Order: sequence, then structure tokens, then C-alpha cells
Amino acid sequence: MRNIVLIACSIICLISCQKKEIPENKFIGTWYDTEYIIPSLTIIKIKADSTFSCISGACTWQGFSKGKWKIVGDSIELNSIKSDTCYRMLPFVHCNPYEKRKDTLTIPNCNSEQTNDFLIFDKERFYLKNDSLVYKLKRSSKCPDTLKITFARTKKIRK
Repeated sequence: MRNIVLIACSIICLISCQKKEIPENKFIGTWYDTEYIIPSLTIIKIKADSTFSCISGACTWQGFSKGKWKIVGDSIELNSIKSDTCYRMLPFVHCNPYEKRKDTLTIPNCNSEQTNDFLIFDKERFYLKNDSLVYKLKRSSKCPDTLKITFARTKKIRK
């Protein structure tokens, strides 16, 4: 009887020591933009430590961001962290670049002499579709429903 109890306890210990698989986070990695009308490049790096960074540029303009991410349902939500350097701030998606607006700065009333802008990610959500990271357009963005912002794990081929 004593041996049966010892064997049963040993089996229970072995079963409880079984390694549990940690699900792979498919969002983690480097993502390159795929669809834009003007020649540009946007790269989003999503890191395993729940942080992200973004660089973007077109012609003579450059922007960047960094922040934190979290999983929300089947999507990933990116939120910028505050900068302690003076930059002009722009939203990640802005559909009317010719709209007159007052410059918003990372530090109120500072004098930005930076050559690039700080991109604001404010609850920006992306989801996976096949092998692509797709931006979930906000209703408040005033962008056309036809706008598609998609990223892939490989750089697009420049013509």
C-alpha cells in the first residue's frame, strides 16, 4: 500500500512539473509599411518587453515615436510615452495634411528646433490578417474608409 501511495505521488509530481508552452506573440517583430501613395517609409518595431518604436519619413520629413503596447482582444494597441525633449507632435494617422492647425508641442511653450516630429500613438490598434499587420482606422480620424495602412515583415520593393 505504501508503494502505491509513493508511486501515485511521484506521478502527480511529474505531471505538475510538465512545462507549459507560452503562446508565441505574433505581433512581436519589425513591420514595414506596404501601402502609401507618396514615397515614404514607416517601420514599427514591436518588442517582447511590451515596448515599441516607430520611425517614419517621406522626402524631407521625418517622424518617430516610442511607447508601450498591450493586447486588446485580437488586436495590439500602441500608446506613445511622453517625451522630455521639445518636439512638434503629429498624430500617427492624419488624413488632411493641408488643414490649418496650431502646432502641438511635447512640452508646452517650448521652442522646438528639432528636425523631426514626434508621432502620437493614442490607442492605435492593429490586427493580424494573414501575414500582415493592419491598422484599424478610428471613426474620429475623418479618413476615408478606403484608406488602408498595412505593414509586412519584409520591406516593400521600391520601383
